[in-house]
Amino acid sequence: EEAAPPGAAAPAFALPPAFTLVEKFFAFTDTLTLKAGDRTLGKVSAKFIALTKSFRLTDASDNLVAEARARFFALGSTVDVTDARGNRIGTIKEQILKSLFKIHTTYSVLDASGREVARSEKLDWLSTEFTLLDPSGKVVAQIRRDFMGNLLRITDKWEATVREPKAVDPRLLVMIAAYKTSVDNDRRREEARK
Repeated sequence: EEAAPPGAAAPAFALPPAFTLVEKFFAFTDTLTLKAGDRTLGKVSAKFIALTKSFRLTDASDNLVAEARARFFALGSTVDVTDARGNRIGTIKEQILKSLFKIHTTYSVLDASGREVARSEKLDWLSTEFTLLDPSGKVVAQIRRDFMGNLLRITDKWEATVREPKAVDPRLLVMIAAYKTSVDNDRRREEARK
C-alpha cells in the first residue's frame, strides 16, 4: 500500500454500523473504549487539565481522531467537535427542559457549517437512550445505555447503532456518550461527597 503524498488528507476514521463504548474502571480520567465485537477501535478520554469539559478520541494506534470541548458560557451545554487538524466536524447542543415532574434533555447535532442534521429524543426510564432523528423525522442513529446491564456493572456501557452514516458523523455520537458518562460521574461524585 502506497503512502499518502505530503499534504494529503488523513484517512477517515471509520466506525462500523454497530459498536460499543465501555467505560474503563481504573482510569485516571473518564475513559471509554470503543469496540466492535472483540476488536478495539480506539478510545475517548476526558482531558485531565482543561478549563471546560474536554475529550480526545484516538484510534486503536493512539492517533488523534477528534477532540471535543465544551464552551464556557452557554445555556445548557454546547460542545464543539474538531478533527485531528482542528477542522470543525460539528457541534452538540444540549437543551434542558424542566417540567413539573422531570428534567428532559435533548441534543441538537449540527454539522460543520452549523446546520442541524439531527435532534435527539432522550428516553431516561430505567435505561438511557438517545434516538437521533434527521430533520424529516427519520431515525439516523441510536445510543443506548441499558439499565440492567449497567446496574450489574460498575462502569457504563453504551451500544451505538448507526443507520445513516452520511447523516451524522459517528464521531459526534461517540462524544455524546462520553459527555453523558462524564456528567453522570460528576453528579455521582458530588452526591457521594454530601
